[in-house]
Order: sequence, then structure tokens, then C-alpha cells
Amino acid sequence: MDRQIHKNLAHIYRFYATLLRDEPSLEQVQFLMSPRFLEYFKWTCEAADDPAHREAAGRFMAYLQLHKPEELQTMLRYEYADLFLNAGPNPVFPYESVHISKTPVVQQQSVFALRELVRGMGVHIDPEFKDLDDHVSVELEVCALLLEREKIEQYESFFTGTIVKWLPDFCRQLNICAQTPFYRELAALCGAFIEYCTTVLEQSPVSGQDRPEIFCSRFAQTLQDAGFKPTPSLLLPGAKQPEPEKEIPSHCYTCGALCGITAKVKDNIMVKVGGLKGDPKGDGRLCPKGAAALKHLHSAYRLKAPLIRENGRFRKAGWDEALGYVAERLAAVPEGKLAYFRGNDFANFVHEAFFEHLGCPKGTHRTMCDNANRMANEHNLNDKRPWINYDESDYIILFGNNELATSYGQRKTAAFKKAIDRGAKLVVFDPRKSETAAKAAQWLQIKPGTDGAAALAMAYVIITEDLYDKEFVENWTTGFEDFKKRVTGEEDGVARSPEWAEKICDIPASDLRTIAREFAAAKAKGVLSWTGLAQTPNGHWATAAIQALNGLCGTFDAPGGPSLPFKRKLGSAWRDGQKKPEKKAAPKVDKFQLWSGWSPAKFEEQVNDGRIRALFSYWGDPVLTWGNSASVARGLEKLDFCVSVDAFMCNTALYSDVVLPDSTWLEQAQVKPDWLYEAFLSYFAEVVPPMYDSRPMYRIIQGLAEKMGVKDAFPWNDMEEALANQMRDLPWSFEDLKQKGYIITDEAEFYKYKKWGEINPPAGYGSSGKSRTGKYNFLNPVSLEMGVDALPDHKEIDSRLGPDEQYPFIFGNFRIFQHEHCSTFNNFQLMKLRSSNALIINAGDAAKLNIASGDTVRVRSPWGSTLIRAEVTEDIRPGVLGAAGGYGHVRGLEGDPKYPDFGGVNVPGELMPPNVTEPTGGTPLLKYIKTRVEKVAN
Repeated sequence: MDRQIHKNLAHIYRFYATLLRDEPSLEQVQFLMSPRFLEYFKWTCEAADDPAHREAAGRFMAYLQLHKPEELQTMLRYEYADLFLNAGPNPVFPYESVHISKTPVVQQQSVFALRELVRGMGVHIDPEFKDLDDHVSVELEVCALLLEREKIEQYESFFTGTIVKWLPDFCRQLNICAQTPFYRELAALCGAFIEYCTTVLEQSPVSGQDRPEIFCSRFAQTLQDAGFKPTPSLLLPGAKQPEPEKEIPSHCYTCGALCGITAKVKDNIMVKVGGLKGDPKGDGRLCPKGAAALKHLHSAYRLKAPLIRENGRFRKAGWDEALGYVAERLAAVPEGKLAYFRGNDFANFVHEAFFEHLGCPKGTHRTMCDNANRMANEHNLNDKRPWINYDESDYIILFGNNELATSYGQRKTAAFKKAIDRGAKLVVFDPRKSETAAKAAQWLQIKPGTDGAAALAMAYVIITEDLYDKEFVENWTTGFEDFKKRVTGEEDGVARSPEWAEKICDIPASDLRTIAREFAAAKAKGVLSWTGLAQTPNGHWATAAIQALNGLCGTFDAPGGPSLPFKRKLGSAWRDGQKKPEKKAAPKVDKFQLWSGWSPAKFEEQVNDGRIRALFSYWGDPVLTWGNSASVARGLEKLDFCVSVDAFMCNTALYSDVVLPDSTWLEQAQVKPDWLYEAFLSYFAEVVPPMYDSRPMYRIIQGLAEKMGVKDAFPWNDMEEALANQMRDLPWSFEDLKQKGYIITDEAEFYKYKKWGEINPPAGYGSSGKSRTGKYNFLNPVSLEMGVDALPDHKEIDSRLGPDEQYPFIFGNFRIFQHEHCSTFNNFQLMKLRSSNALIINAGDAAKLNIASGDTVRVRSPWGSTLIRAEVTEDIRPGVLGAAGGYGHVRGLEGDPKYPDFGGVNVPGELMPPNVTEPTGGTPLLKYIKTRVEKVAN
């Protein structure tokens, strides 16, 4: 190739680099639509060898002439957001990493090779470029610069060793995914150009004589004569040396376990994740979710820039425009009508202070998860979830808990497994044979919604046979005599005996009696329940009945029993004259029997009657998680304004006016007090800088607060100053915590309440609840005050919700080991482990309905229906249906037609009664929905 050919090719490379770098500017559209360009481009393409190339050029030019420049640019901005910013259902990935690996994962080995090449060229990639280094436009510019510098050997090596191995695949992907002829034909033209470049290299043409050279010469002349102006180069002078490799102690934020991790970082790219030895939650272990953290950070489906919806489509916006627009719209919402939903609590002290200043009703995970349980445990005990310490367990009873799939902490899971291995007896009450139930000495297929009856029956045996711990009951509990009267029938004439319970829960009375006696006799014992009960109509009283077994036997803080939580409290982040924004009173949107606040499960109802007019949703995805999906969607459509903050295009984002790209938990920092037997502090590190044009939530709030004049919301120079302030009153430094990743502040102890003088932790420590009496309460003092039945019991479920002749099955969703709620479904590694869900149905029920595994079935409730694949098994109780939760995303990996095997169904969201919750705390009924099922003809 001679020098002129090199120059011509460089011009063309810069042309495609410009058009694929960002959304087209009006100036670029006007250039493409100019008569001069169209005339010359037609002349250029007449020299193309391939008829398909000429036809693509013809379609490209024809489309350009159909619209006015402003109209076309607007349309292309929408399409660019859909294709390149992951707003649409079939995105493209302009990254070498994705196409070389054939996976939707970015920041792989190709990035390091490219950086090494660029470094050798004496240049670096513009740090203002918000996309990734192995972006198509960067690599096209590398080709152009090498040709301009006459580095032909390097160019040929890079072209043959890199460009031809992935860029044709990208062009084909863009051609298929494009919605309009602009990007479809642009992809075809770019792909054809790469073919021409290959031909030029292979044929070694004689100057001026070969058609590839003629084509390139004409194309370059067209660009020059028509006045094409490439965007400023992404390659700036000066080599940039790689950042040193680091190992950073931190913690996983995929689920609530918060296990320690060690992140290995190379040149500011995370390349590996492992456990953090000694960390109290994981002790060096990671579950599949934690081990896949890298694929969460590097998912190709990440949101990359702020998006504003207009005309029913999304377009890219800068942060200044997006935050200015959000600030203007929020300021117009009447006080108390803007709802703020906090789906996670990362550095929540910043955003909570801001929205509290605005007087917003706040929704959190608690109402969607286990508020019914909390209204029992937080008032009768001192915390929502007093985890069992399995280190010395010899008898374990679990009601609905699947410790092997949902345990909070791999250290706890390991201890649980060891307990089983050394002979501890495990009894599991669960309609489904979960992974944990499969390990049990006894799996009892209890009827959904009847756990309280089984627990009361065991309490009956323990009390009437005088097996309870009299010392603990006398000194550390209240309300025992009232509870005893209820259990024995003295209160109402109904003895809660095993025979009484058998008729309700379908567990033989003999089994209940034997388990009660064995449990009372065991030395290191404990019983536990969680959301398996909370998300049912009567879960509050059932939770209290189960916890009462621990109260009767004095297992709290005893070996093998539920450990009493205690965490060190952090101080205020506002110090040295910094003033926290004034908190304004927020309206109590809902009033339940034992809790007042905002329950998003009643969202449509709240919007319809005007209690809520606008929504700011942070990592929540209301459409997937709040209740009946259609009902939530109707509520969103009626709002005056809606903002979503997420790292991915969640279902709720599709109904939002503005979508703001949050950084992942690996790109922002916080300090968190935690507990698992020991009390400790955890550090969550900003392992790598935020990717793309994403921002951590605290920076989003900082920018929004500035726009709205709330100057005190973020007064710190950086987040580390705020975190150091929080630790200032503690005898440990922030720098020490950063270096180690965790600090154990208090060692684990049994019987802490004896040292404390009550079951509540002392000053300086926190837990999620508090006993008003300082003792375990059989008689809930808050319920007593509110006029609600204050004693544990089995409550009959409203017949409108229970099974009947038309809807004879009860459906309940369940959690799985490979995913966490709805937040992990753009993680390719985890989706490969569990790509979809199915409807679990008992083999006997399936036979009656002529259903086989793999059949498509329709599940119906009085409130909706959905199609799903059936999985027939003996491992679920007759009359009960189940499916794994969290699935059902319409964007991202589940919605991408390029991965047809990935994706499932949000079954409870399709079936749940709208605007209905359990009565005490506003928790939706994810695990108790009456249904019927039928086979669908293929």
C-alpha cells in the first residue's frame, strides 16, 4: 500500500469512528443529508464490487432523504439510546470484549492488550470519553492513527489480529438489532468497508488500478470535498502508564449476607474476586452470587448515561440537564406527595437526609419482605431476625427457612452444614422439599398458612408436660400466664393441642408431640422462621407462635439458639459546623394494625386517591417487586412524574420520565455496622471508579440537592470525609478499617442479656427492634396498646384469599441460591447457572391434569394469569404450586432475543390480588395466592 492509500483509509476509519462514537449530532445529520455528500457518496458506491454493498448504500441514501434533519436527528437519538445505551429490548455491544468472548461481559483481556498497544503508540485514550477503551470507535481511530503515521506493520498486525476478529460480528449485530435503515445500512456499509480493507491487504493492489483502491479513493475524496469534520480524536498525546495492581478488602452487596470479599484490580479494572479470610460473615467463603460479582460489574447491560423520556421514547441526556429537569419537576410536587422508595441502603444516610428534608413518605425493603415478622420479633424480642448460632446445635427446627439457599452469610451456612454432619437433628416444616428440607431428618409437608397451629401445638406439649425452662420464663419473659391460658384453652375453651393442630395443618399429632418433647429435651436448640411466613395473610401471629418456642425453652443467646443481635452505632456524618438538612414531617400514607408508613403494595390505590403524585425509585423495580405488576404499572402511568435510579434498565424504568444510571456497589464506598454473633464494622470499598457516565447515589443526590438549593445535603469534600466522620466517636480509625476491610468490635458471647440486664443491647449499640419491657414478651405490648390480638395464635385466613373449588391450589414463590430478588438477572454467570424458572407441581396433581414436565401451563388466579413451563415432582405438597422469584425482566439479558434460553416469569406479580397485604405491617402476599392450573395445547 502506498501513502495515499493509507491516507484514504484513515479518512474512512475516522468517518465510521465518528458515526459510531455517540448519538449523531445535528451537524453530522445535516452533513449526511447534504446534496453534495449524497451526490459524491453515490459516485463512491458505484465503485463497490459487491452488489449488496451498492444496495445498502442506496437504501442508506434513500432513507436520509425521507426526513428533515431535525426530525431525523430526534429519531436517531431515540434509536441510539435503545441500541447503545441499553434502553431498548435488543441492544448492541460495541466492545471487542463482548464479541471475542461471545458473552455479554465487558472489560476482558482485550482491554489490556489495547491499552498496551496505545501506550506503545505514545498516546492515551481521552479520559473525558465516558465509554470503554475497547469501544469500536477507539479501535477504528487506532487504525486511522497507525495509517497516518505510516506504521503499516503495526496497522496490519492490529487489523488482522484484532479488528477482523470482532468488528464484522459487531456490524452484523448492529444490522440485525437496528430499528431503522440508518443504523441497519450504516452497519452493512461499515462491515463492507472492513471487507475492503481485508482485500486491500490480501491483494497488495497496484496504485490506481484495483477496484478496492478506487472505492477507497473515491470515499476519501467524497468526505474531503463534502466537508466532513471528524470528531476530535479520542487518542491524545502522551503514554499513560498502567496503575499498579491492588488487592482491596471489601464486602459483597449482592444479598443481605454482606460477606467479605477481596477484589483484585489491575490497571483500574477489577479482574478477580475472592473471599476475605477472618471476615465474620463469610470467613473467606463466597457463594455463587459473590463469586459472580465481576460479571455484575462488567455486565454489558449496564445503564451508561442519564435518559429522559419524550414522545414515549428515551434519549440520552447530560447530568446537568437530567438533574435540572428532575429538580424542576420535584419542586412542583405538593409537599408530602412525592414518594421515595429505597430499594437498598447503600450509604443511605445521604439520600435519606435529602428526602426527609423534602418531607417524603419513605418505602423500604422491609414492607416488601418481612414487616409482618418484624411486628412480632421487633416488639417481642429485640430484632427482626435473631439468627441461630449453629456452632453447637444439636436440634434445629426451621419453618419455611431454606438455610442452604438463602442463608445470610457463608460462615453461618458452613456451621449449619457441620451441625448436620455431626448429627444435629434438623426438622423442617415446608410445603416444598427445599435444599434444606432435603437434608432434614424430618421434612413435614405443612399446609400453607398453618405454621402457627403447628407451633402452638408444640407449645401445648411443652407447657402441659412441664418441659419449659422455668428459670428463663420467670426471670426473662412477660405474659407467660396469658400465653399459657390461650395454649391450654383456658382463655377461650379451645386447647391448641396436637390433635387440634393436625386438623388444621395436616401434620400428625404424634409427630408434633414427639418433636416438641425432643426439642425441649435437647441441650443446644433453636427454632427459626422468616419470609416463608411473613408473606402470608396470618404470618404475624404464626411468627410469634414459633418464636414463643424459643421463649419457652430459654434458647435466646444460648448455645444452638437464636443469638441476640447487637451492632455498634455510627455517629453523624455532619461534623465541625456542618448542618444536616432539617427533617420535615412526612405523611403516614398507610395505617396498618401495628405499623404506619407507606406500603408500596397498595400503590395503585394510593395514586388513585391522590396520596401519591410522584415517585423517586432507587434500586427497587416496583413493577417486579411491589405486588400485582399490572396494578403497579397502572399506578405509574397515572403519576405526575417518576424517576428511576438503577444500574440496569429495570421494568419500572420503562414507565419513568427520567432514568439515572447508578454505579454498582463495587464503584462506591460505605461503612456498615454489622453482626453475626460478633459485632463488627464492614468496609465497602470503591474498588474501581464508576464506569461509563454512571454516578453513585450519593453523587446523584449531591447534584440534585445543589439544583434544589439544599446545600447541607452533601457538605463534604468527598465521601471518605463523611465516612471518617461517622467513625470519629469510635475507638477505631477509618484508615484501619479500610486497610483490613472489617474490624470486630465485640466478640461473640452467649447469654449477653445477663450482662446487659435486659435483652435490649446497651447504649452505643443498635438492633432493629426493642422490647419495651427489656424481656421476651409472649404478650406483644405494642399489639396490646393498639387493640390487636397480642398473643401468638393461628388465625384463619379470609375465605376470599383461601383456596376454593374454582381455585384449589395455593401458589408461593421461593428464593434460589443463584439469584437475589430481582437484582442479578443481568449477570451472565448467574443466568447460566439458573437461566429460567418453572412451575413446581406435585406429581399426583399433575397426573390428574395430564401435565408432564416441560409442558406449557397456564396458571390463573382471580386477579390474573400467566404461562410457564411445568416441572413435575414429588418434592412439593399436593395442592401447592411454587416457582422461583425474581424473573420477568423485559429489558436486559432476560428480554434480549439474542439469548432466547434466558428468561422466566414473574408469577406472583401476574397473580397477586392488587392492593392487598397482610394486615399488621403491609407485606404483600407473595407466598399465598389461590390459583388453578391447566395444560396449554402446543
